[in-house]
Amino acid sequence: MPKIGTLGIVELLIILLVVLLIFGPRRLPEMAKGLGQSVREFRKGIKDMRKEIDEEAAEDGATRVKGAPVSTASAAPADDAADDAGKA
Repeated sequence: MPKIGTLGIVELLIILLVVLLIFGPRRLPEMAKGLGQSVREFRKGIKDMRKEIDEEAAEDGATRVKGAPVSTASAAPADDAADDAGKA
């Protein structure tokens, strides 16, 4: 049976039935419209926030990092010459 996230089709149908029984068929389209508008506003807010962050970073001369960070676990250890110079 196909699953959406962690909920299966049966669970989604049960939730839809309960919502339909609680709110009725007349209010359901209004609620769906309101939910759609909320999601749209949320996405617009995230897009605007990213744009603002990118603009501020461009003003500071920063560049966006593309790709995963590089692991330094395999890097060679630093030379101890700097430590020895500090002791002398």
